[in-house]
Amino acid sequence: MRETLRTVGALVPATALGWRSVAWRGAWLLLVSPHALAQPPSPDAPSLSLPAPLAAPHQVPGPGPDVAVAGPGAQTVYLAVSLNGVPRGLVARFELRDGMLATTPEELRQIGLRAEVLPVDGNGLVWLDAIPGLRVSYRQSSQEAALDAPDALLVPAIVGTLARPEARLSGGTGLVLSYDLYGETGRGRHVGLYSEQRVFHGQGVLSNSGVATWSEAQDRYVRLDTAWTYTDAATLSSVQVGDAISGALNWSRAVRLGGLQYRRNFTVRPDLVTYPVPLLGASAAVPSAVDLYVNNVRQFSGEVPSGPFVLNNTPAVNGAGQAVIVVRDALGRDISTTIPLYIDTRLLAAGLTDFSVEAGFLREDYGLRSAGYGRQPAGSASVRHGLSETLTLEGHAEAMPGTYTVGGGVLASAGGFGVFSAAASLGAGRERGALFSLGYQLRTPAITIDLQGIRTAATYQDLAARSGAPYPDGLYRATLSWPMARNGSLALSYVQLDDAQPGGSKIGSVAYTAQLGGRYSVNLSAYKDFGGNGGSGALVTLTAVLGHDTSASVAAGVDGGKASLYASAAQSTPYEGGWGWQAQASQTDGVRRYLAQARYRGRYGEMFAAAQSNERDVTGAVDVTGSVVVMDGAVLPARRINESFALVSTGMAGVPVLVESRRIGTTDGNGHYLVPDLMPYQANRVAIDPLVLPADARLDKPSQYVVPSWHAGALARFQVERFRGAQLSLVTPAGEPVAAGTPVVHVESGATSVVGYDGMVFFDNLAAHNHLVAGEAQQRCTASFSYRAAPAGSIPSLGRITCRGAQRGGPQ
Repeated sequence: MRETLRTVGALVPATALGWRSVAWRGAWLLLVSPHALAQPPSPDAPSLSLPAPLAAPHQVPGPGPDVAVAGPGAQTVYLAVSLNGVPRGLVARFELRDGMLATTPEELRQIGLRAEVLPVDGNGLVWLDAIPGLRVSYRQSSQEAALDAPDALLVPAIVGTLARPEARLSGGTGLVLSYDLYGETGRGRHVGLYSEQRVFHGQGVLSNSGVATWSEAQDRYVRLDTAWTYTDAATLSSVQVGDAISGALNWSRAVRLGGLQYRRNFTVRPDLVTYPVPLLGASAAVPSAVDLYVNNVRQFSGEVPSGPFVLNNTPAVNGAGQAVIVVRDALGRDISTTIPLYIDTRLLAAGLTDFSVEAGFLREDYGLRSAGYGRQPAGSASVRHGLSETLTLEGHAEAMPGTYTVGGGVLASAGGFGVFSAAASLGAGRERGALFSLGYQLRTPAITIDLQGIRTAATYQDLAARSGAPYPDGLYRATLSWPMARNGSLALSYVQLDDAQPGGSKIGSVAYTAQLGGRYSVNLSAYKDFGGNGGSGALVTLTAVLGHDTSASVAAGVDGGKASLYASAAQSTPYEGGWGWQAQASQTDGVRRYLAQARYRGRYGEMFAAAQSNERDVTGAVDVTGSVVVMDGAVLPARRINESFALVSTGMAGVPVLVESRRIGTTDGNGHYLVPDLMPYQANRVAIDPLVLPADARLDKPSQYVVPSWHAGALARFQVERFRGAQLSLVTPAGEPVAAGTPVVHVESGATSVVGYDGMVFFDNLAAHNHLVAGEAQQRCTASFSYRAAPAGSIPSLGRITCRGAQRGGPQ
């Protein structure tokens, strides 16, 4: 019996069927194998309960003479399963009673059926004959259950390209010092320095930022933000201790405070789509090729199995669109399925919850005082929950001695007719009031509508008002835009602010943009203040693309009755490094101004210089930005590091570094290169070019995936080692090459090789004195030679080395 089990394991690979399927198939073979039944059981072997022989089988409708059902009684059987004529490659456990089969929902899920929609009896079993639309055939001789199910019962196959290569979070420890130094001359001396210090490690990121200024009037330093942040990838949440910005909704306002914040952090899972996405799926009668088009742009091509399938690609559209799925079978027949889309990223997918909770003391005089905090504690909480694919609920509360607010809101999708929003909030304490908000947004290829209105009643006071920014009495916004002609668009907007203290405003504007050919574009805009100021203006701009990164523009306009003319030309600064510049001349209300500036972006930072003149004076400015990173025992200057980064370490200078197959630089004299601007929590592919490595260099891997955390660095180490290698020609005492294919052993290292044509042999771990053994048994011969290290980057040839013994020469 043990021998039979071993045979089963050899015939059915565990990697193909899974360990449980192998065990079941082994049990099935034991049940039906006469050889297995003839073996006497071992004393320590587990006992097997064999089912009784099928009694008097009788024919039932189905294919072939093998179809039969059992008579009275019940038994457990293990059957190979096929679904819609396709073998599933597994053995499932069934209960056979009165000619009917039953199994558990778990087994049905493994087979490929939607078990959640199937009826379950009191014993936790699903009787297959009770499933509408499912046909079952039990073949006794082959011990197989053939299932024929409609698409409604099948689990759709998930097809797509959203999955990124799996990679663990790449931890690292280090220090980042970022700086932005600005100096200005012409109207008095003024120098400013923004700096940030950031320490990152496995337990989070500790950061501090501030601004120092030196001028003729005053020298001072003001601290901006200091905080420690820890992100938990398992719970998709972050904890921040220190200075923070509170969470807010579209109808509430954020405030700065010092204290503690706990919030949801969806950026930890870049593959998680947080907004509702319609299922893009269809059905294929046979294995077919499938193409996905979204707004006439192909986004995916691949293959699907027979049956229903779902494409998990997130459509690249915001608003209304159209997806077309084209299924093409082996005969070249096309079947198209059109699915209307409406996607709004403000909604939350069903079951997802977003939140932010913070408590502490409000910041006062931010940017003016280093430690300006209120004396009274304050706290706020915001939460959003996707109740369904069309409904998202919102809630917000704030509390501070003398000020208390609580409110709720809703976002409701109307399908292809847009999304409605509504919210209300009540305030109590020193002042009592209420806030009401209504909104509507519709985005289609033909028109875009965005409406939002917020109104307060009585005296509504929130934490932002306690910080010195009273809530306006009313804020209304309306935007309407639609495409014009082939490459143009027209937009109308209106903004109204009702505020008794500084005075309200009612501003309407219109903008028209058109593409004139492939290199020219025109933009016309105008505004009108319908409030007390009554101002108005208009501007027309013509832009021409002169080259890959060079453009020029001219503009003319009027603002408040003052005419203006502009002319400028610019060349953008290449990301990989180089020069950029801009020149501009303008005249406003008869006053002429000239501006010239140049920017250089290098490996270790950026430098900006500008000169500006008008009819009265000339001013100049210089700005230098960059960072210094301390990591992996090295101190490295770099460009300004705002987000995550990686430090490539090779131990060899001049090695090209690539990110997502794009070359971005080479390692320095210590073998390091700093890769800025990586996406946190994503698998960023970092590689080096092995083709430029010296001939005597050994590389463990040419690429790897780096997953840095938020505002932290990751170490991408590539092991590049020099080896002591040489090639030689192994010959017999008669001068003939040793036969090709003869095995060779390097005695000192134990390494093995094979003789090539003309007796050529290569080893990369040679010692000062070396011995080789070639051949086997009666054909063995030995050779010895000395090796002196060659100059770096070369592999020497040692010439002909005699192998003495019984080995005969090979064919020439």
